[in-house]
Amino acid sequence: MKTIEDVLETMEDRIDRTTLESYIAREWLRPMSGEHGWVFEEIDIARVQLVYDLTQNLNVNDEGMDVVLSLLDQLYGLRTHMQKLTYAVEQQPSQIQTEIMMIIKQYSNGGSL
Repeated sequence: MKTIEDVLETMEDRIDRTTLESYIAREWLRPMSGEHGWVFEEIDIARVQLVYDLTQNLNVNDEGMDVVLSLLDQLYGLRTHMQKLTYAVEQQPSQIQTEIMMIIKQYSNGGSL
């Protein structure tokens, strides 16, 4: 866990406290609130770097950032869901796995649900 000062140091003065706090206010970052202020996990720091890169290097505006981050969050959620689904399928007997794969193949070839 890192403090806001740690995050600013990690960003090597590319952003200031006000900018970081604006990311939090816009809910682009959702650090935990700790006893002595915000507490950041590694995923939060990666997200700070992503937001910085998108705003500074690709000129994504605030409204665009809302959309980009929402889509990325959805994609991450779907990825997590697919990992769980894959695990659940792997726990099934091989005959069931084969049937599931046949259904997926049928659907991939233009079938309907």
